[in-house]
Amino acid sequence: MKELKNDLITKLKNLLNKLNKQQYLFFGICCLLLLINGIAIMKELPVVPLLTGGAVLAYLLVFHVDWIIFLMALCTPFSIIMSSKEIHLGLSLPSEVIMIALSFVFLYRILYDLHLDKRMITHPISIALYVYLTWMLLTCITSQLPVVSLKFWASKLWFTTSCYWVILQFIKDDMKNAVHYFNCYAVGLAVIVIITTIKHALSGFDERYAHWVMKPFYNDHTAYGAVLAFFLPITTCCFFLPGNNTFRKIFYAGLTMIFLVGFYLSFSRAAWISLMIAIAVWVVLKLRIKLSWLIVGLSIVGSTFYFYADDILYKMSRNSQDSSGKLVEQLQSVSNISTDASNVERLNRWNSAFSMIHEKPLLGWGPGTYQFEYAPYQKSQFKTIISTNFGDGGNAHSEYIGPCAETGIPGMLTVFGLLFCSLYTGITTYNRASDKTLKLLVLMMTLALITYFVHGFLNNFLDTDKLSLPFWGAFAVITMVNIKDRESLETKA
Repeated sequence: MKELKNDLITKLKNLLNKLNKQQYLFFGICCLLLLINGIAIMKELPVVPLLTGGAVLAYLLVFHVDWIIFLMALCTPFSIIMSSKEIHLGLSLPSEVIMIALSFVFLYRILYDLHLDKRMITHPISIALYVYLTWMLLTCITSQLPVVSLKFWASKLWFTTSCYWVILQFIKDDMKNAVHYFNCYAVGLAVIVIITTIKHALSGFDERYAHWVMKPFYNDHTAYGAVLAFFLPITTCCFFLPGNNTFRKIFYAGLTMIFLVGFYLSFSRAAWISLMIAIAVWVVLKLRIKLSWLIVGLSIVGSTFYFYADDILYKMSRNSQDSSGKLVEQLQSVSNISTDASNVERLNRWNSAFSMIHEKPLLGWGPGTYQFEYAPYQKSQFKTIISTNFGDGGNAHSEYIGPCAETGIPGMLTVFGLLFCSLYTGITTYNRASDKTLKLLVLMMTLALITYFVHGFLNNFLDTDKLSLPFWGAFAVITMVNIKDRESLETKA
């Protein structure tokens, strides 16, 4: 023990001897700032930590943009929404502040010295994104609540700028940065899962506690389950990346196990189903089943639901299995539209959205306005104990129906355009790529997006930083892998 202690002291002395004057100064300033901020927090003076954080952010933006990108990914799982009723504004801190700062720096660089690769600008996914944001801006002008809509559109702008365009530029010269970026989020998320699981364990893993035990980091168990479903394909595929040493394999295996525990304990039915479908797609890709066969199969399933809709709805209305802590019963409760409050409330939101769409089918009510406008369209037979008339109960519970109500049918089509472009690009690139690293990167991002697109039929979270960061980051990785794959094909030709 004494020898070990002496060895550590010797190594520490050698490390200190290697430091130059600038590094000593930097270390001293960091210690001083920690001391000052510690005293300020004890004295309840929040201005000092805020000013310190702002100064550090400004320094990193100027000298170490790569650090701040990793910091953005790492701190997003820990971010907490802070809102002000006086200015009617809420931000997730510190992640959204970093996103806004990165967006301004990126736009400044474009105006002065940054030249984006033409292949990025003209890529089909980028074009689909232009259409999506442009139509949303147009519907802000015709919105019932223009200020609400413009703030909603502005948040979409900084989400996509910081998590798509900045990431594209960040990973174009080194695809390892994409892995490190998602690793940062995964590490933060793993800490949240551990904290949540410990809190859940103190309740005896009661299923009722699973709905709120992840607060304040995630709003509820559905958002928590969605992000875990998103990251499970990523950490699993990262385990098989070429060049992984034993430590990295243990790291990814550990993350995957932590996420699996959290995923199960989230009791999110939509998340469970979304991951099952992503696994099914992976099987299809591995077996190289023809696309035409899939289209025929989906057509048969769709026709069956259409022609037997009345019988299916009758069966669903007879199902009285509520959500529970048991996997089989939890999955059975998905089709319960008679007594399960969550399912009935979802039907209430969808029914209200359809009435709103019928009234304004072309331009909708305005981005971000659904929760303030849907109350008069609720019908008594769909109301539940969790229904509200005060615009404080969330959105339309669908990534497709909600945008249709808010930005009209064309707005919903722009969402489907993003879906089609990303999945088509991801799947075709995976089938064509010869480089194993690029192949695994595009596979993990495609499967992750599939979990979210499936989940999007039942919930929507792209108005939050928690899901927007990995979602648009996955778009960036698929775009860049596709560009690099095409470049390698052109070189070979």
